[in-house]
Order: sequence, then structure tokens, then C-alpha cells
Amino acid sequence: MSAPQVATKPRIAVQYILDPAKLKTTPGLSDFFARVRKVVRSAGFELREYGPDIDPDVISSNALECSGQYAGFVGITFTGTSARQTAVIGRFGGPVGVWFFPGTPWWSMASAGSGLGYLRDEAREGVGLRVEPIWGDPDDPDTAEMLQRFARAAHTAFAMKREKIGLIGGSYYDVMPASNWHPDVLTARLGPSYAELDISLLERECESVTAAEISGLVRRLRSAGMRVAEDDGSLSAVKASARVSIAIERLQETYSLTGVAVNCYGGPDPDAYTGVLGRCGASGCLKAHALGSTIMGCESDVVQCAQQMMFRHLVGKVPCMADPWKVDTDSGVLTAATCSGPAELAPGAAQASIERGTLMSLYSVGVLGVCFPRIAPGPAMLARIHGRGLDRIAVATGELIGSDSTTIPGRLSLNVRLDDPRGFLSRGAIGNHYTFLPTDDLARDMARLETLCAFMGIEVVRV
Repeated sequence: MSAPQVATKPRIAVQYILDPAKLKTTPGLSDFFARVRKVVRSAGFELREYGPDIDPDVISSNALECSGQYAGFVGITFTGTSARQTAVIGRFGGPVGVWFFPGTPWWSMASAGSGLGYLRDEAREGVGLRVEPIWGDPDDPDTAEMLQRFARAAHTAFAMKREKIGLIGGSYYDVMPASNWHPDVLTARLGPSYAELDISLLERECESVTAAEISGLVRRLRSAGMRVAEDDGSLSAVKASARVSIAIERLQETYSLTGVAVNCYGGPDPDAYTGVLGRCGASGCLKAHALGSTIMGCESDVVQCAQQMMFRHLVGKVPCMADPWKVDTDSGVLTAATCSGPAELAPGAAQASIERGTLMSLYSVGVLGVCFPRIAPGPAMLARIHGRGLDRIAVATGELIGSDSTTIPGRLSLNVRLDDPRGFLSRGAIGNHYTFLPTDDLARDMARLETLCAFMGIEVVRV
């Protein structure tokens, strides 16, 4: 089984707000329109196009027709006398973009500004309407990125409403973010629906997994090009974790889950009672991380599971989820640690290994089979949604020095030189699980995150 399929292309509707007669009578406008349409059609969207049209009733009808069926609606206004036509795209009721052209002689900006003013007022009063301006020449890469930013953010907010997270085994500590939320808030703010499953259901599924299925999964890991530990002790741990991974997938199929958060330990003290298999690691993260079979929330953290989903839709990959461990205030380096991480964060399969990990020096128990991606150095952001209303996200930035399993032996360690280490210590301590997202364009991905959070009513707090 692979991860439940999700739409990867933003489903976007576009309304060309333009009088067709002007295409024939206005010098240069026809060629300009063709350039704009070429950019739209090459943007990689699942696209629905309307117009050119200047009738506000028709445009209003088009917006209503797309409501609930498309992630976002873009009105592109080319000339003056189209303010009302721009305003009525608000009938869409979700994220709307208005693309206008301040460098052209056809008064595009004047009408767009009037329409935007109306839409922004409506958005202040409405529940679902969100407004994003897009401006500039169609051949300008910055303009193309504005269009992508709108589309990716709208797509993410739309797709999150189709996710479903299963919490297996109940919440862990009361003080953890895993417990500081309510299912209604989760759905209202972030989108996913939610189901709570007793740990006995996972135990029952574990018992039914066959040795052949486990061996088949191990063979698949090797055939994917990953390095799988060969010694008997490590291989035994990998197979034990493979059993739980397969059992979790069966629960996914039964309950139509796209994400899972598991009570890894089974109780508040890992030394005293340690979960389904008698020790930490019964979360079954192995296949989820190695082969992308689902989105996992560590230690019952449903909110962080949803955040992983959010970034998957926004940037196309699942980030690593880790605990901040220590900060060297002289060098500014944060060391974070986790049991396991997504293999897709490594440059290739050969840079991901399947091993037996350890929990930490504080406890005598150990985790099971885990995936260690060797993540290449580069810019990174750290993020954590928090608050009872799930209406804030703390975001830090820095340079990922790299990842290893030696800084804390048997743990996946991420080393990040923070841009503001003291700010992170003073304002960023709001949870023990953070998203660590390596990126090849930090400014682009930060802007996309900020647009998404504006659509979802989440305040971005830089730490």
C-alpha cells in the first residue's frame, strides 16, 4: 500500500475579465491577452477557464458554479470599467485572486483596485472569502510566482478538508500539544476530520500480519535502493516495526485514514509500560517514512500530523518532525532529535538507511526499526502550530548543517544554525514537536506559508 492519493495539481478556475470587442479594437491588447493565457495554461493547474467576458451576471454565475468544486478562483482584469465585474468573483466564497497589470495603458489597476477594495471589505465580514492580489507582466518570474503562491495556498486549504486523521491509543501527556486541542477546532481551523481508535484494534491487526508480509516489506525496502541493516539484532527490530506498519495500514483502509497519530508508549512512563510491542516504537513509522505510506504524528500528536499534511500539499514533500534538544547560544546551532524521518528528504534512496534506533539516554527501552535520511545542508524553516484555537504558528529560519545518527547515537539528529537562536529560546518554546523543512528557496516557501496561513486564519509568529 502507498499513501492515499491526494491531488497534486491545484484545481483553479480563471475568469478573464475583458470585453471581447476590445480585443479587436484596442492596439496591442490581443497579443497581451494571448501572453497572459499562455502563462495560465502552462502553470500546471487543473484548470477551468471562463471568458473573455464583461457581463457581471455571467461572471457571478461562473464563480458560484465553481464554489466548493475548485480550490481557488482567479479574476484577471485587463482594462478599466471592470470594477463591478471584479467584485462579483467574491461569490466564489473561498480564496480569490485578482491579477492586474499596473504597467499597461489600459487602466487595469484602477478597476482592479476598486474591485479589490470591495472584496477585502467582504472578506472581513465573511467566513470563507480570502483575497490575494496578483500583479505584473505575464513574462515576469515574480508575477508567475505570485500566481503559484496563490494557487498552492488555495490548493492546500482545499485539500486539507479532505484529510482524515486517526488517533490510535489516545493522547499522551496532558501537557503535550497532542492534548491541547479539540476535534472541532482541528477540523474548523486546519481542515482534517478525526477519528479515535482504541489501541486494541492495532494489537488485533498486529496479530494477523504474516511473516511473509513482513519479509516482503523488507525486500521492498532493499529493492528501493535503501541500505537495510543486516545483523540479526537490527533485522529483528526492523521486522518488528514492519509488522506494526502493516497493521496500521489495515486500519487506514478500514477507517479511510490519510494520517495516523499513535500513542507510541502506551503509558506516561516509557520505562514502566511501553506500548503495543513491549517497548517504544510501536508507532509503525518505518514504512510511513521509508516509502511514504501515510503521514505519521509522533506521540499521539494529531496537530503535528495535520501540519505535516499541510506542508505536503504546500511544498510537495513531508518535512521531518523532531524535538528541539539543545541550543549552543555561542554558535547558534540547534540540535534536534527524533526516532525516524522521511526518506524523501535525502537526495536519493542510497542516502537513506533502515536501522535499529534507540530512544534516548534517559530511558532503558529502545525504539524499533527506523528510517534515517541523510539530509543535505541548505536553508530550512522550523514551524509549530499551537494554541487552543490552533490559530498561531511559530516559525524560525536557519541553515540546516546536516543530519546524522551519531550526534545522539541511534537517533536521527538535525543540526540547524538558527538565524535568531535567542529569539527561538525566548519565544519559540511552545511544543516539543516541530516541522523541519529543508528548502531550496527559503523566501519563496516562507511567502507561500504566509499566504496559506492568511487563508486559514493562522497568525505567523517569527521566533
